[in-house]
Amino acid sequence: MQRDNGGVRGAALIMLACVAWSFSGVLSKWTPWGPLSLVGARAAMAAVAFGFRRGSFRVRFTPGVVLGALGVSLTSTLFIIANKMTTAANAIVLQYAAPIVVILFCWVYFRQRPTKLDILAACITGAGVVLCFMGGLQGGSPLGDTLALLSTFTFATVFFAARMPNTDPLDYTYLGNLFSALLLLAIPFDPSFVADARSVIGVLLMGLSLTVGYLLFSQGLRTGVNPVTAAIVANVEPVLNPLWVYLVIGEQPGPYTLLGAALVLLSVTLYSILKGRQEQKAPPGVADS
Repeated sequence: MQRDNGGVRGAALIMLACVAWSFSGVLSKWTPWGPLSLVGARAAMAAVAFGFRRGSFRVRFTPGVVLGALGVSLTSTLFIIANKMTTAANAIVLQYAAPIVVILFCWVYFRQRPTKLDILAACITGAGVVLCFMGGLQGGSPLGDTLALLSTFTFATVFFAARMPNTDPLDYTYLGNLFSALLLLAIPFDPSFVADARSVIGVLLMGLSLTVGYLLFSQGLRTGVNPVTAAIVANVEPVLNPLWVYLVIGEQPGPYTLLGAALVLLSVTLYSILKGRQEQKAPPGVADS
């Protein structure tokens, strides 16, 4: 696996991936299909694209690939269901507590103690995300919020699995979307299913958003970017996701959202630059320890 010690290139690819994913919230609200049908349809498109990208449609099984695939599939499913049940802000902000979970996973499993910079960046981005949606968190569905909170742990495994032995993010992203594509079987039982132009356009755009996002995301993880770095940089999505929903659907962000967005974007940018410089100066093997 090619590695750049978790530098700026890997972080930039993760950030671009999350920009692509950020359209999923507004598209899932705009498209009338039920959540399971949406998950299955967009995953089927992504699985085909990843099969071509890998140059093979064969499935590869290792513990890391299976763990990553479950993370990919469950995160996608939980997020779309939560996004249909609660506000876009609630669904995405709860999911993006993932950096804290990744830091704990890496500390316990890899004995990789978080640096002061990791902890500081996680705290600042977490504060920014809370500021973004502290008003919206009062108006969501309890069940939707609970599902979004569960997706925090499944999303963390997507970052964590990339560091496990014999694990390629392309393999587990492909397998995870194959798992999710099985939800196409829900379409005959979906009372919201209609084959009109709006639905077709919405599903195609959701498939494009998911596919482009995961192609960039898996390529970013393949650079060997530190999973904590990746999880923190990914916090650009909870800023952009409710912004698109506001512009199209009308869920209005308040002043706290704007302040939090600025805080997250500033902290993510500075963290990526400082972390890249820090790891470039570190002796070989230290950055990945």
